[in-house]
Amino acid sequence: MSKQILSFITLLIFLLLCSVFYYSVSYKQQQVQKLNIATIEKQVALDLPLLELSNELLKYSSNIDNINSYLEQLNSQLVGTNLLLLNIVADKKLSTTLTEAQFFTRLTTSIGPVFLVFDIKPQPWPWRYIYYYVAIFILSAFVSYWLKTVITIEQKSKQLATLQPEPVEESKSPVLVINLNTKTVSVNINPQYQVCLANKPLSFYLALIEFCNSNSDVVLSHNKDVPDELIELANKYFYRLVELGHTIRKRPNFNNSLEKTLSEIRAALDEVLSEYPQQKEIFYPPKAFGEGSRSRLHSYGLVNIAKGDLEIVGK
Repeated sequence: MSKQILSFITLLIFLLLCSVFYYSVSYKQQQVQKLNIATIEKQVALDLPLLELSNELLKYSSNIDNINSYLEQLNSQLVGTNLLLLNIVADKKLSTTLTEAQFFTRLTTSIGPVFLVFDIKPQPWPWRYIYYYVAIFILSAFVSYWLKTVITIEQKSKQLATLQPEPVEESKSPVLVINLNTKTVSVNINPQYQVCLANKPLSFYLALIEFCNSNSDVVLSHNKDVPDELIELANKYFYRLVELGHTIRKRPNFNNSLEKTLSEIRAALDEVLSEYPQQKEIFYPPKAFGEGSRSRLHSYGLVNIAKGDLEIVGK
C-alpha cells in the first residue's frame, strides 16, 4: 500500500470519526436544551400566580419590573448553557417579531395562553474538544496502519501460496494382489502388470501364506516333508482352482519337486516386486544357501508375512 493511499485512508477515517463525534455532541446538547426548556416551563407554571401578567378580564397590565426581576432569576439557572429566557407574555397571540435565533413555547393556563420567548446564544465549542480531535486522529492513524499490516500479510500469504509447489501425494504402500480368477500375481499400484503362475505353485504359495500367518514360529526345512496342515491348505486352494475351471487334473503331490515349486514362486515375485525390495523381503520365500548343516537349518517360511499387505481375489 502506497503512502498516498495510506494518507487518504487515514483522512477518510478521521473525517468519519469526527462526524460521528460532532453529531453525538450536537444531539447531546439538544437533549440538554429540551430538558432545560421543560424545567423553565414547569417553574413558570408553578410561579404563575406570583407573576403580575396582563389580564384582559381583570383589566390590568403586566408589571414589567416584576417580570424582568423574575427573568433574571430564571436566567441565573441557565448560566453555562446557550439558552436565555427573554420574555413571558400573557396574550392570545404573540405579536413580538422573533429573530432566527429566537423561538417560543406556549403554556395553557387558567388566565389564558402564556408565551415563553427564548433566545439561543451562539456558543463556541470548548477548548477541551481539541484533545478529542487529537485522540481521534491518532486512532485513525492506528487503524490505517493496522489495515495496511493486514492487507500486506494477506498479500504475502497469497504470494507464498502461489509459489509453493503443489503437495505431492504420499506414495501408497504397495499391496500384493493374487487373483485366483486369472491365476496372476500383481501389485495394486500397477495392476496392469501381471505375472501368471501355474496351478501348483499358485496353490502352494497361497497355502504357504496362510500357514505362516498362523504358524510364524514353525521352521519349514527343505530336507523335511511339507507339514500336513500346509498340504491340506494347498489342496484347498487347488480345489478352488478346479471350481473356477482352471484345471481338471487330479491334485498334485506338493512334496515332490518342492524346490522347483518355490523357484517358480520366486521368479514370479522377482518380476512383480522388482521395484519394491521391502515388500519382497516379506513375501519372498527365502532361498537355501550353503551346504550341510547350514542348509538343513534353513527355512523357506514367510516369517514376516504378518507385516505385509495382501489381497486375494476369488478366494
